[in-house]
Amino acid sequence: MQKNKLTLILKIIGSVAILGLLISRTSWDFESFQKIYQDIDVPIYCISLSGVIILLFLKSIRWKLLLREEKCEYPYFSTFLAYMSSYTIGLLTPGRVGEIARLYYVRQEREISFYKTFKTIVKDRIFDFSILIWFGLSGLLFFYKVLNGLQAYMYVIICAAIILITWIIGRIILNKIKNDNLFFSFLRESWNTMFNRRMIYPWLLTFLSYLVSFIANWVILKALNQTIDIVEVGFILSIMSLITLIPITLAGFGTREASLIFLFSFYLLSPETAIVFSLLQFTSFFLWGGIIGWVFWMIKPVSFSMIRQDAAKLVSLLKREKTV
Repeated sequence: MQKNKLTLILKIIGSVAILGLLISRTSWDFESFQKIYQDIDVPIYCISLSGVIILLFLKSIRWKLLLREEKCEYPYFSTFLAYMSSYTIGLLTPGRVGEIARLYYVRQEREISFYKTFKTIVKDRIFDFSILIWFGLSGLLFFYKVLNGLQAYMYVIICAAIILITWIIGRIILNKIKNDNLFFSFLRESWNTMFNRRMIYPWLLTFLSYLVSFIANWVILKALNQTIDIVEVGFILSIMSLITLIPITLAGFGTREASLIFLFSFYLLSPETAIVFSLLQFTSFFLWGGIIGWVFWMIKPVSFSMIRQDAAKLVSLLKREKTV
């Protein structure tokens, strides 16, 4: 308990320190910040509030398909409920590891092993990280004009080819490693199945869900009277999301603003605009999504006794693997 409190305090200090450094090291002007905030087009901004619900609904369908791959049928509404509830828990944990809570919704209603449900969670995260790395890498190459003169979408195509080649090489290497312990077997199986025919629909849902996210954030920019190409909005969001996964601040405050100030500078947008966008984006996706997820959690809380049992099993399993 004391360790958790210390971690929370350190994260709050980290957020305050980074935000303080940003304000002191940039041409920050409170009056400009206030004017940008007052000029927000509220009706347009309200449209973005639907983004997180549609995004998580599409991802919940993707997870349902992954569960079906493990011979587990789970109702659509129950899948959505579990996804929304775990989203809220994930916001409160480092690297959003709390999202693993949704596997307990399935396990308390269906006869399925911890290993199989955990595998669906890992695959679910692989889909998300693949998109973030894809667009994040594309964005870095684009912003630094590594291939000068190319349009943003060309960087997306080139990086898609790079990632596909990397996956093929990784598959060859993993299949050649003659190691059958739990970690390598799990990694090999997850890696090999990501691009088979059965994964076409999960991939399509992934692309569609991130398109919804990009459009919703593009709408937030429109509410601030700013226009950035939708592909480039994807670059900004992906880089920002990868940076905020670093668990050194509370809910990403500080790291999110720092990344946005840096990325918005490529468009000659002020630090004040970047921070207002950050606050609106946090409200639209994290706060609003977290509140809805909390309501879903209150409707149907998960079994903490099952969480404790599985945690003990996982620790025991890892210890056994180390001794083999």
